[in-house]
Amino acid sequence: MTLEKKPVGDGRIREEEEEDIINQLPDCLLCEILFNLPTKDVVKASLLCRRWRDLWQSVLGLDLEFNGSTDFDKYGFFNRFIDVNSDVCLQRIKLQYVRYEENSYNETTIDTAIKQKTRHLDVGSRSHRIRIPPTIYTSCERLVSLKLYRAILATPPKSVSLPCLKIMDLQQIALFDRLAMDMLISLCPVLETLTLDMLYGVKVSSPSLLSFCLIKRVCQIPQVMQLQTPRLKYLKLYGHHAEKIIMNDLSSIVKLDLVGLIISCESYPNFLTLISRVRDLTISADILAVNRKFSKSESIPQKLHKLSVLSVKAINGFGFWEHLLVFLEKCPNLKTLVMEFQDNHYGLNFFDVPRCVLSSLEFVEVRAKHKADMVKIGSYFMANSTALKKFTLRLDQIEEEHFLILNELFALPRQSMGCEVFVRCRAFVTCKPFSLFTYADGFSG
Repeated sequence: MTLEKKPVGDGRIREEEEEDIINQLPDCLLCEILFNLPTKDVVKASLLCRRWRDLWQSVLGLDLEFNGSTDFDKYGFFNRFIDVNSDVCLQRIKLQYVRYEENSYNETTIDTAIKQKTRHLDVGSRSHRIRIPPTIYTSCERLVSLKLYRAILATPPKSVSLPCLKIMDLQQIALFDRLAMDMLISLCPVLETLTLDMLYGVKVSSPSLLSFCLIKRVCQIPQVMQLQTPRLKYLKLYGHHAEKIIMNDLSSIVKLDLVGLIISCESYPNFLTLISRVRDLTISADILAVNRKFSKSESIPQKLHKLSVLSVKAINGFGFWEHLLVFLEKCPNLKTLVMEFQDNHYGLNFFDVPRCVLSSLEFVEVRAKHKADMVKIGSYFMANSTALKKFTLRLDQIEEEHFLILNELFALPRQSMGCEVFVRCRAFVTCKPFSLFTYADGFSG
């Protein structure tokens, strides 16, 4: 909405013609804005003007934090809010407990939130585990997203009714039955995204699942888990043993994120067969070292023809640059390469040039804590890549003495005439003007 304001005299706006843009918005749009705020801020906003006094009742979301059983005002507000919206399908209920105690207040509040038939339910605790009532399995016909953190789940009954549940994020969960998680996943007919912090069961079986993430390493002893997910497109395994994950059919996989994956030399051939199917791959630098041991072997796949995007995390030791070049030889059609360096000793071999660097690579991004050797790495790609469109260097900070080095990076000759160079950083530690970037194509903070 554009409001016309007439300048007078020196261009100032007449004070009497100024309008409150926010108050010009309709109630439905104001409620949409307030929906994205914690409930305590929504209540504060209701005090700003008379028109907003009862607006909190029309916000289709509740976001409350309880500090303990003495938060009687919040329990009372929760009940009033639910009463006002008893006939309304809420979009979201989020309950966070700083201190959780098993008592009638908390049990009733959580059970009421479940029976409200909200679309998005988020319940978590920072201290003791929350006991989730069994109504979670039978009273959530409209539930689309479920997020539980530090909670106790009962064994689901055979008559679970979660027909709309598409997103499930469960972390630090206690189960009465080890097979309860397997059963719960299999009884969600439209589940698309599953996030777990450990292997709670032995099988993930879902014909509808598109994304599966194991996001933390919390088990010292490797567990064996079987994946039966024929439609899976995205798989993230953080800090788990590859040989303990049995994957029956992952032909649908498009993107793999394997940061921190623990992989042995014995299981590497099977691992390479898996990644030969994907277009987008994220790995840790440790896998590069294992790959180099097999670089001369004829018994394993030598080319990853489908791979288009490669991201390598935690390159942190001398020699890993050489390991990376060996891996790039397997990627003849790579278009995007992202490298994250944690050290300033990158290697010595800047003579070998993989085929993808010469002909297919279009985007290169280097993330580093140090500026050391960045000119050398930038020169390597810009001097050899005929298809390069963009080279980006990301630094944590730029200090005064770095500017001349960065200018040198911008001035490097380029094999690709269309190549642009960008430097991005989180913070400037300098008082020098930006005009020092004489040859800069792009710069941002």
